[in-house]
Amino acid sequence: EAKAEEPAVEAAAAQQPAAEEEETEEPINIEENAKVKAAVDYLREVIALMGVENVSFSAVQKGEATIIRLDGEKLGALIGRRGETLDAIQQLTNYAVNSGADKRIRVHVDAENYRAKREQSLESLARKVAGKVTKYRRSVTLEPMNAYERHVIHTALQEVPGVTTYSTGVDPNRRVIVAFDREKK
Repeated sequence: EAKAEEPAVEAAAAQQPAAEEEETEEPINIEENAKVKAAVDYLREVIALMGVENVSFSAVQKGEATIIRLDGEKLGALIGRRGETLDAIQQLTNYAVNSGADKRIRVHVDAENYRAKREQSLESLARKVAGKVTKYRRSVTLEPMNAYERHVIHTALQEVPGVTTYSTGVDPNRRVIVAFDREKK
């Protein structure tokens, strides 16, 4: 009977990513959307002041979020250590665009597809740590992370048997603890 259940589990796991991808990306014409144009103009100014040149911009709408993508060479200065500079640029862009506005937009800034790559590496880290936690039956404390990165870890390990996650500490030093949980099967 256990073998009969395995395909159902695999089928459910195969369907899960499809549910997350329901939000499709709709391209945005930057010049025709005043808020997005204001965001891109602001970004151009900040990026120029940072000494980064030859950056191209594209924008898409994905659910509630407006994603502005930056492409070019040598964008590492915009990303920063573990994306901290990119997060700061994104926050400043949101303030600049939404300051005093009645209708707000949620701007996400991504450079060289950094956010997707970081998400994949965090999911990989989560699986690796979960393996160690179940093998050695000891908790592992991860490095400090921002709220979104902690969310990625929690989500990646949500369905893993024998492992539970929780956060501890105060920002900016808030960390995820991956703990052994013999009750969770």
